[in-house]
Amino acid sequence: DTVGKAVSRIRRHTELPIAVGFGIRTPEQAKGIASVADGAVVGSAFIDALRDSLDESGKATATTVSAVLDLTKELAAGVAGAQKVAQQGELS
Repeated sequence: DTVGKAVSRIRRHTELPIAVGFGIRTPEQAKGIASVADGAVVGSAFIDALRDSLDESGKATATTVSAVLDLTKELAAGVAGAQKVAQQGELS
């Protein structure tokens, strides 16, 4: 709700796309942000997924690529869910 109000306030002052990227870690959070903003920026969640997949010496493991790819798919599904809801609203 707070982010939605902030995005609305910013939209009154610009026609540029608005992206939000604070604390987005889950598909639900990505969906919520994508429902009010033009973009959802994810950083720390990817760093954490990458870090958690490394071995003791900080090198990539067999799970590194899949850890990042899986997170990407999950977050993209959240954004797609917001887009689907928006499209359904436009059709009504």
